[in-house]
Amino acid sequence: MLSIESLYAVIMAGGRGERFWPLSTDKIAKPFVPLLGERTLLQSTVDRLHSLVPRERIFISIGENHREVATRQLPEIPPENFVVEPIGRDTSACLGFCALHLERRDADALMLAVPADHYIDSPERYGRSLKKAIENLEGATAVLFGVPPARPETGYGYIQAEKPAVPADAWPVVRFVEKPDLATAASYVRSGEYFWNSGIFLWRNRTLLELFEEHMPATHQGLSKIRPLLGRKDATSEIFPIFASLERISIDYGILEQASRLRMVPVEFVWDDIGNWAALERVLPADALGNISRGAHLAVESSACIVYSDAGLIATFGVSNLAVVQAAGKVLVCPKDRASDLKRLVSALGPDANR
Repeated sequence: MLSIESLYAVIMAGGRGERFWPLSTDKIAKPFVPLLGERTLLQSTVDRLHSLVPRERIFISIGENHREVATRQLPEIPPENFVVEPIGRDTSACLGFCALHLERRDADALMLAVPADHYIDSPERYGRSLKKAIENLEGATAVLFGVPPARPETGYGYIQAEKPAVPADAWPVVRFVEKPDLATAASYVRSGEYFWNSGIFLWRNRTLLELFEEHMPATHQGLSKIRPLLGRKDATSEIFPIFASLERISIDYGILEQASRLRMVPVEFVWDDIGNWAALERVLPADALGNISRGAHLAVESSACIVYSDAGLIATFGVSNLAVVQAAGKVLVCPKDRASDLKRLVSALGPDANR
């Protein structure tokens, strides 16, 4: 019988968050900034898990450049639970590397893989969904967390699931669908069979390593070479070239889209992936004219603006539908509906984006 007592959480905090420039940079990336409140996104993710998973069973996957800020923000997490990726290779390599660390701790571990930078409105409903997932993992390869779509969304991947003939907490997964066009997304919402892919997954740690062997054999071989090196203080230089050679691909593409016997729990909580500045409209309260403000903001004859300031006052006058951000000595002004394209700006800035 599977139990929450065997559960380990792996929080993936290795992303760069370029769409939140200038607040998010290589030095202090999106998971480590107080975007929605006093706590950072990473701290809020750990807070949600505290009532479900003891701190000694919470692992944080980070890049080397974020080791210091991560350990400073999470003093309650044991130092050995920070898994430092040698280089960013997307979520398949990240979770494979974490699986090796969990294997050393507990051969029977269940792994809950969780992004560090998402919004979830209710820890209680989150916990209920997790317990349903554990109850439905028996006989399944993995259980995914699917979000009932609140709107036609072209920026998310979808999971098609087969609604059971009788009410059930978990549905068989039919297929994955990458970001659709608007008309297709609208049809998904109407169907009742498609869910947003939250990027939250539950599986037996042992099963995940077997899935690498079956579907990503080259990555599995690399992980097998890394396994005996873990725990050696002088092994970093040996691990780096092996890890750097692993295929750069998401766990969705590399493993899940190839796997069988997947189940999905339709979650009860409100979820958002907080992908760019425009997402703040969905999760933060607005003033009477639809402005979202974090920090000091004076709005005069301004509407539907998103304003963030980490120091000093921002005043908007006679403008609408803008994102205005002052952070780390830099200023961004752009149409709100172009916030999803900020990677292009960061690329154009080059090294100046992180100075």
